[in-house]
Amino acid sequence: MSSNKTPSKDLLTVVGARPQFIKSAALTRVLSGAGLTQWLVHTGQHADDHMGMDFLVELDVPPPDARISPSQQGRSLRLADMIRGVAEQIEQVRPKAVLVYGDTDSTLAGALAAHHAGVALVHVEAGLRSGDRGMPEEHNRIVTDQLSDVLCTTGPSASEQLRKEGVDPQRIVEVGDVMLDLALAATATALNRRIEGWPLGTAPVLVTTLHRPSTVDQPELLQGALDALGLWGEATGGSVVFPIHPRTLKVIQAHGMTLPPRLINPGPLGYLDMQSALCNADVVLTDSGGLQKEAWYQGTPAVILRDTTEWRGLIEMGASVLFDPAQLSSASGRSNLVGHLSNAPSVPPVAGSGLYGEGHAAKRLLSALLDRI
Repeated sequence: MSSNKTPSKDLLTVVGARPQFIKSAALTRVLSGAGLTQWLVHTGQHADDHMGMDFLVELDVPPPDARISPSQQGRSLRLADMIRGVAEQIEQVRPKAVLVYGDTDSTLAGALAAHHAGVALVHVEAGLRSGDRGMPEEHNRIVTDQLSDVLCTTGPSASEQLRKEGVDPQRIVEVGDVMLDLALAATATALNRRIEGWPLGTAPVLVTTLHRPSTVDQPELLQGALDALGLWGEATGGSVVFPIHPRTLKVIQAHGMTLPPRLINPGPLGYLDMQSALCNADVVLTDSGGLQKEAWYQGTPAVILRDTTEWRGLIEMGASVLFDPAQLSSASGRSNLVGHLSNAPSVPPVAGSGLYGEGHAAKRLLSALLDRI
C-alpha cells in the first residue's frame, strides 16, 4: 500500500459546504506562489455540485483532489462517513497540517480525523460564538477550537473569546475573513451583472435565503416567513428574489405551501450571481452565517432571521439587525418583519472599518501557515 501513496503535502484542506469552497478559493490563489502544496478534500456534505464544486469552477480554482461520498441518511451516519473518509486521506497524503474552515459538520469531521491521526490542526474562523447551544454549528466551533493547534480568527473579539476559554495566546493569529477578499475582488463584475429573471424597473428588490433547520423545519415559521415576504411585496410593490435551498423546497412541497406573488426563484446561484444579487438588492433577509457578511461586503443592509449571530460586529456597526423567527407565528410578528425590511438603514462602508482584514486576510493566513507549519 505504501508504494501507492500520494506524495506528502503541506496542507490537507477539508471543504464540504458552499462557504468553505469560497474560502478555500481565496487561500488556494495565494498558496502556489508561496511554494506550499495542498490536497483539497471534498467531504460530500453538500452532494449537489450547485452547492459546492461549481463555485471552484467559476472562481477558476482547481477541483478537489479527493471526494468522499458519505451517507445522506442522517447526520450521525454522514458525519461518521466523513470522519472515516478524511482519515483515509490523511493516511494517504501524510500532510504537515490539516486545515478546516468555519463551523459545518465537515469542519468537525476534519478536526476529529486530524486529532485522531496526531496531525496539526489549523482552524480558520476560530473563536466565533453565537451563544446558542441549540445550533449544531456552535458545538462544531467549540469542539474544533479545543482540538486546534493554530486558531486563525477574524478579529479581536474572536481572539478575546478564545483567551477567555483558556486558549494559549501563542496559538491565536488574527487574519481577518478570506470571504471579504473574494467579495471585494468580485464587486466590479457583480455590479454590472444581472442574474436571469432579475426584475426590471425601479421598484425595490429583496433578496432572501432560508435554510436553517430552526426555521425551515418548522412549517409554521417557514409559512410565516413566506407570508411576510408576500406582505412586503404588497406594501412596496417590489420583487423578492429567493433562490430556494433544496432543503427548504422539500418542506414547502411536503406541506403544500404557496409561494407569494412577486417572488422569483432563479434556482441555485453561482458565486458571482449571488454577489450580483447582493450588490443590486435593496435589502437582504437571511438566516445564513456567511450571507449576512457578504451583504455588508456588497453594501446592502440585512435582516438576520435568527435571535443570535456569531458575527456580532455586524450588529454593533448597524450593518444588519436580528429578527427572532419565533415572531413569525403571529400576524403582528410578520408585520414587524415587514417593517424591519422596509426601513433598513444604509450600511457603513467596509473601507476604514478595520474589520475582517479589509481584503488582506488570505495573505495574512498564508503568512501564519508559513510561520507555523
